[in-house]
Amino acid sequence: MTDKVFVTKENLQKALDIKQKSKVGILTTMCAVLWLIILMPFICGIILSSLFMLLFTIPFYAIDQLIMRSTNNA
Repeated sequence: MTDKVFVTKENLQKALDIKQKSKVGILTTMCAVLWLIILMPFICGIILSSLFMLLFTIPFYAIDQLIMRSTNNA
């Protein structure tokens, strides 16, 4: 035996209303934007320092490869 389930319009509307996203207030938005603005210099600093570190180590990698080739061939 199967049971019959009757869904009313009100029940369906309540179920759909629960699944809708809640709107974010202006204070939360301002805090998130301020947080992103504060983090921006740190993120740019990390990217720039990583780039400088990479550019600084490239010549030493080439020198190291020359030294390793000369010791392996000897």
